[in-house]
Amino acid sequence: MISLTRHSRRQDSAMKLAAAFAAIMIAATLAGCGSQDRIVTGNSVLNHIELGDDRISLHGDGGIAVITDKGDLSIEGKAVNLTPDQRAQAQRLYTNAIGVRDDGVALGKAGAGMAGKAVGSAIEGLVKGDPGSAGDKMDAEANNMAQQAMRLCKRVIEMRKAQDSLVETLPAFKPYANLSQGDVIDCQS
Repeated sequence: MISLTRHSRRQDSAMKLAAAFAAIMIAATLAGCGSQDRIVTGNSVLNHIELGDDRISLHGDGGIAVITDKGDLSIEGKAVNLTPDQRAQAQRLYTNAIGVRDDGVALGKAGAGMAGKAVGSAIEGLVKGDPGSAGDKMDAEANNMAQQAMRLCKRVIEMRKAQDSLVETLPAFKPYANLSQGDVIDCQS
């Protein structure tokens, strides 16, 4: 009788884990379905930026500055004449903002994938009678995600440098320069 009770508990735990795995996989699938044509970031380091495939829009003090993939800048709908260095900094800001978006999406998908693998490993461990083995299998996945997060933070640092360079040479850009040193520190912690 005790054997049947243990077996039933294992089956019950396995079913609960399978249901959690299914929910995670549905969430991961939905995350992959979104259009990247225009993304408005929420609670993130980019919370003042709308990201598109060929432009970013920076919101500041009631107005909008737009930087294109070629480094063109407009403020309040008016094109700004840029020096070659300013254009390079604007393009660097654009490139790294898009990179943060793409790295963030990849990191989210990797996290969902890791969660799915963890659930699968936990089920396997329960079935085999070794529930502790799941954690041992996740170390490589966790290290990979840590490297992805470091790459994302390097992009945030590059964004900040480009933003600050633009502000130094183009004071009209200052109201749109909302990426702070605190954002960089938060990303690294």
